[in-house]
Amino acid sequence: MRKYTALCITLFALMGITQAQKSVIWGIDAQIRNFGFDFGVSKFSQLKGSNSGETFGFKIGNLTDPKEISIVSQILPGAQPFKLDKINYSWVFKPFYGKSISLTQRKSRLDIGCKVFGNLSLPIAYSWPVFILYYNATPPFDGYNDVQYNPGIHNPKLIGGTSAFTKGFNSGKFQSGVGVSGGITFEWGSYRSISNSLSLGFSTDVFVQRIPLLYTQETNRQIFPALFVNFAFGFGDIN
Repeated sequence: MRKYTALCITLFALMGITQAQKSVIWGIDAQIRNFGFDFGVSKFSQLKGSNSGETFGFKIGNLTDPKEISIVSQILPGAQPFKLDKINYSWVFKPFYGKSISLTQRKSRLDIGCKVFGNLSLPIAYSWPVFILYYNATPPFDGYNDVQYNPGIHNPKLIGGTSAFTKGFNSGKFQSGVGVSGGITFEWGSYRSISNSLSLGFSTDVFVQRIPLLYTQETNRQIFPALFVNFAFGFGDIN
């Protein structure tokens, strides 16, 4: 029993030493890319004195397509913009793991650090139908009806806008995939507790099937390559 207790004390001591030797930064970030935007949370850790570190985290963001075009009906008074042929919304939950290598390290609050990074992610997209406000011109029931958008039967001139963003949410479908990203990060801020960073990079997400954003299925994408700009705010044991 004494040997077991001594072993446990030793392990906890070693864990404490290892943790004390690590710099840990908790961060939140916002990202803009070709196919939408993301918000994320992450934990970065690095052994003190090392030039490499690792990051765990997740991002949540939307998926869009460059072919999406917003139009407004010219014959309906008070009509709002809607996206022609867009039949589904799609949002992505993306857990990821990354590695980074420091090229230059901050040694004072006036320094700017620079590092390169690479991430592996497992994106899960959830897509649900778009509902529109469709004008019914038949008296005495003339007015707008909430209907699921079908460009094959709905005249764009009679669409007064889109319904609530969450309408039809419970009838959506999931699509899984895999993604990779990489780029370069510049860091600055208070040396001991605060870190700001700006990242530039390239990412690619590949899903098992096409994401059905648009009515014409042949134009929908299964692969989403993108350039991105990411700004992050972090805090923790940086030194």
